[in-house]
Amino acid sequence: MEIPHSPHAAPDGSDLPCTNSGSPSSSVTSDNSVRPSKHGAQQRASDADDSDTDLTERPRLPYVVGFSAIATKHEPPEPFGYDFYDTECQNEREDWMSIPLLEFCLSRPDLGGKTIGHETKSLAITSIIRTSNDQGAQLVVINGDMVAKIYDPLYYEYINDFGRKQHVKYEAYGDYSREAHAYVELQKSAAARNVTPAFYGTWTIDINVVVRQGGKVQKHTRHVPLILMQHLPGRSMCQINAESLPQDKRSEVLKKVLDAESVIYHTGVVHCDFYPRNIMINGLHEADEASCPTVKVFDFNCSAVRTHPLCEDQCRMRQTHERLTKQYRKPLNPMVRWDGLMIGLSGPGWCPASPPEQWLSDQYHDDERYIPAVWDPLNPYAPAKHVELENGSETSVDPGLGLVMAIEKGEEDDGKSVVEVDEQSASAAQSS
Repeated sequence: MEIPHSPHAAPDGSDLPCTNSGSPSSSVTSDNSVRPSKHGAQQRASDADDSDTDLTERPRLPYVVGFSAIATKHEPPEPFGYDFYDTECQNEREDWMSIPLLEFCLSRPDLGGKTIGHETKSLAITSIIRTSNDQGAQLVVINGDMVAKIYDPLYYEYINDFGRKQHVKYEAYGDYSREAHAYVELQKSAAARNVTPAFYGTWTIDINVVVRQGGKVQKHTRHVPLILMQHLPGRSMCQINAESLPQDKRSEVLKKVLDAESVIYHTGVVHCDFYPRNIMINGLHEADEASCPTVKVFDFNCSAVRTHPLCEDQCRMRQTHERLTKQYRKPLNPMVRWDGLMIGLSGPGWCPASPPEQWLSDQYHDDERYIPAVWDPLNPYAPAKHVELENGSETSVDPGLGLVMAIEKGEEDDGKSVVEVDEQSASAAQSS
């Protein structure tokens, strides 16, 4: 099976941010605000209860206003897919391309992972963000204050634009496994938690399907995975008219966006779909120059935890991570990581300078939170480069980014150094 993406790598072996626009069916495009879905936001649970269905039919989408279920805590399977991980989805049937979608989704084995039966939660869909057949993950508001992202393979795109059948279990469970592990990794950093939605865990719900076949009726139960997260206020970056903002305000927001991506990467997660539709801006008021916007990044179904033991080429990934945290003790400079890649963010008018590399240089060439970097405006097509730090130079936990940094204390007599990580300092800086 061909999977379209793989982590980008910089010349120095580090991962570059990915700004693929992606397809609407494979990534979150919603701003988490309530709006009519393609399936119809006015449809309610009572309208969605089919008495039974044929194996050749897809049951009506159950995720409508009024739907309720008891969710059970679930430990996700090891992450796989997108050429990121050395694991595969369980594929119990070699003939999956020749059988109906419903029959394939009812076949066993199922999701994998581990159910934690003693912990449950009552869920009720109170409004719709984005739901429909062939949509990929379904997005709904739960209990009025949470968002559920539901990875139901039965409603993933089964026939693609080229008329070929898709392995919907691979797609749905792969999305779930990658996003779940990314959020778990992000919880380890106070700074990363500050720039991503609050995460309320991984769960499964039971969805019953009554199948009519050969004059007989039989009820089947499917275990469907989901994650719960914060219902974010604000607007997605792509919904804001950047040109209506003063240049200083555009720069302020754009810099916070790149800082948030740096925090996420420094935590060990490569987003790989870092694009305006997946960035939420709150507290931005066009008419109020004093407004102080905040940034949240979401949609991690395409992401990779680069230090995960099963990550493809994890030896190189682990070496890169160790080099960043021990040798440099500061994050890579956005001047270098985003050199030539700003079109995804500056295209809609966010970047107030041309070329975008000029703006990057203006913002970050003397930003002490990052590894120093240089860019030559007289040779704008030459890439920006990091400046090597001298042996024994001292850095400290940065109070702006709130990153978990290392402090190197040099020993003049033998050149040895000790690296210390101060999580508490990062947490305190983030709350200040």
